[in-house]
Amino acid sequence: MSKLALLTGGSRGIGKATAEMLRERGWTVEAPRRAELDMSDTIEAAHYARMFGRFMPDIQALIFCHGSWHSEESQRTRDYSDQLAQRVLAPLILITHLFADSVVMVASTQAFGGRRKTGPYACACAAQVRLIQGLAQSKNGRRYNVVCPGLTDTAMAAQVRASGDCAPDAVAQPVSAVAAAIVGLIESDANGKVLRVVDGVTTEARWSW
Repeated sequence: MSKLALLTGGSRGIGKATAEMLRERGWTVEAPRRAELDMSDTIEAAHYARMFGRFMPDIQALIFCHGSWHSEESQRTRDYSDQLAQRVLAPLILITHLFADSVVMVASTQAFGGRRKTGPYACACAAQVRLIQGLAQSKNGRRYNVVCPGLTDTAMAAQVRASGDCAPDAVAQPVSAVAAAIVGLIESDANGKVLRVVDGVTTEARWSW
């Protein structure tokens, strides 16, 4: 029987590459479009989780690949709350309502040290890492891991370059390198891992619990 994964952000970039890789490996992947599941809306996330859990209760993997870039000289409280809602609060609702065997979040290397202009984005990414590590300690029989990629060949990379938040000569890594790290975590017994994917090379970040 095919294993079932629910994946957000599957229409492009890292999410699309991950969905394709999972399907090649025999998984059934549900990847709702933003019109079906807007991860910036916690109320909508709760409604979707209830409906999905009712009709598809047997889920093996829950993967969060969505997210938006933020880099501005002027930052508002709303910028922080928006990033936190889409990267932490809405995903937590799905995690709480859907009993997946494995949960993987995609954050960013900005979780380890962002720039002043990227404060809301970097803070939300760091919160993703701490959320996942906290859940990994719950010993509830499920596995929680997070992947933090550096500059990746996606639409977001163009935004990062335009904002000046990477070196002018930085080379974006292929999405396949990040997707492979995600799939590797899903199909392993790993729990509480924080993986950095930079220049196509995956290493484990040593964040203490």
